[in-house]
Amino acid sequence: MASVSIRICGANGDGVESSGALVIKVAAKNGLHVFGYRGYQSIIRGGHVWYQIRIGDSELRSHGEGIDILIALNQDSINYQKSHLNQNAIVIYDPSKVKVDSLDSSRFVFVPIPLLDIAIAASGDPIMRNVVAIGAALKFVGIDIDAFNEVIRGMFGRKGEAVVNNNIKAAAEGYNYNGVKTAYNIKGDGKQRYALDGNTALSIGAYAAGCKFYAAYPMTPASTILQWFASHENKGVMPKQTEDEIAAINMTIGAASAGARAMCGTSGGGFSLMVEGLGLAGMLETPIVVVNSQRTGPSTGLPTKTEQADLLFVMHASQGEFPRIVVAPRSVADSFKVTAEAFNLADRYQCPVIILMDLYMSEHIESVERLDVDEVVIDRGKVVTENTGGGRFKRYLITDDGISQRAYPGSAGLEYVAGSDEHDEFGDLISDAFAGTDESIEVRKKMNAKRMRKMDTMLKNEKVFVPHVDADGGFYIVTWGSTTSPALEALEILKSKGQSVGLISFDYILPMDSRKTSDMLKGKKLIDVELNGTGQLAKVIRMNTGIGIEKSILKSDGEAFTGEEIANGIAEIIKSW
Repeated sequence: MASVSIRICGANGDGVESSGALVIKVAAKNGLHVFGYRGYQSIIRGGHVWYQIRIGDSELRSHGEGIDILIALNQDSINYQKSHLNQNAIVIYDPSKVKVDSLDSSRFVFVPIPLLDIAIAASGDPIMRNVVAIGAALKFVGIDIDAFNEVIRGMFGRKGEAVVNNNIKAAAEGYNYNGVKTAYNIKGDGKQRYALDGNTALSIGAYAAGCKFYAAYPMTPASTILQWFASHENKGVMPKQTEDEIAAINMTIGAASAGARAMCGTSGGGFSLMVEGLGLAGMLETPIVVVNSQRTGPSTGLPTKTEQADLLFVMHASQGEFPRIVVAPRSVADSFKVTAEAFNLADRYQCPVIILMDLYMSEHIESVERLDVDEVVIDRGKVVTENTGGGRFKRYLITDDGISQRAYPGSAGLEYVAGSDEHDEFGDLISDAFAGTDESIEVRKKMNAKRMRKMDTMLKNEKVFVPHVDADGGFYIVTWGSTTSPALEALEILKSKGQSVGLISFDYILPMDSRKTSDMLKGKKLIDVELNGTGQLAKVIRMNTGIGIEKSILKSDGEAFTGEEIANGIAEIIKSW
């Protein structure tokens, strides 16, 4: 596999993100595989930001280790990024704005280009210096400038011919600048691909599954889900920006109770506020989907950095016990697939489903094949439209599988009572009817046992609640969610060095099939790899199977793993085993 990593650096407001997105579109249009990831601060302007685009001739699973081509739009780009430059990295910069004296000229290739002067001459707009630099970078990678021109026409055609021509002219100046030549020549297969971030794939999956209502209070990195639904309001969905996260989950419960497929989303801090509402959904047996896109905590933590540290929290959030499902997509394509199925699981088992994203999964962009929207099957579970048994409708009828029939409001003969207190089969609150009596104690025991039986029913009926074995080997990486992709890349690196390592990864985490998971793990040499400081998945595995994973690679600095980072860590552990 051949790949090259381009990092565009500057300050917030310099157009770094839009420049990175443009390179991704051009590469994907040219039949190349792409993986994009950005680093930014929680301020509107200023600070140091970067966008890394990795381009390859085959599937990419992380943003890559180090920088092969650096576009330095200001001096901070050199100061902050010099330690990340790979040997022989190409540094594109404007010598009137950026000095490279601190860099070792024997290790790097300097490409001074008067970006600002060329931009003004070509278009009269200083921001076009980014486009000039992009043109040079495309030449170094070996991407034909015609691919850029085609993307520009598609993106800016509605703004007029002048805007299109200015972009094309500025890029051509960089592409043809003296000293700029092809250095990597990454070849595509000619197949155009989609380039999506995880939140977009998740949103499309929800829409394909029939989600009609989405509520959220904006919170990075989940905010773009709300933006997606707001931009598709004309497609029959209702987005609602609420005053806080408490309102968001309660409105979602209301919409789901009315019969709509409903979802809310937030990050860890907002999920903390949703906890009481989560318990309400559990008591009412209301099918809702909740997205928690994790970021570095506790409290505000690092609001623009990533982490996988909310697993134990969401598994045990809210007082008391009630069934819930916890899933964690392993890739952008998986974000689409898992989200679509989350709505079926919520309806089928009448309980909350929590989707654990994180900033890395939510925001990184990946080239994917076509998402099979038309193949999504919708299962609403045990919904009845008429009362065939006569008498009062027992909404919470005690059943062997723990799942009762439910009805939508307005269905004649299917009216029922619902409240946050414990209730009987009709929904009547036992705290009001006969609190403290032997009868109320018996009802409580039966209703609680009925709800919890759903967990056994899930494990019996669903095949998804077991880990994936993505590869076999003498040693096994154990991981979950977004860390799976860089772990797969680590396997490829280790294999190229003659080391056989397998991978066991989880996306459907709760409930965990103790027997099947134990059978899969026992007797193997296991290494836990997680983006948190305490090995939360390993704790869940021990709790469910009794199997302890003694070796681990844990990280909680806010930065995502790369394949090379995991591979190096695994190699060191194997040496000392």
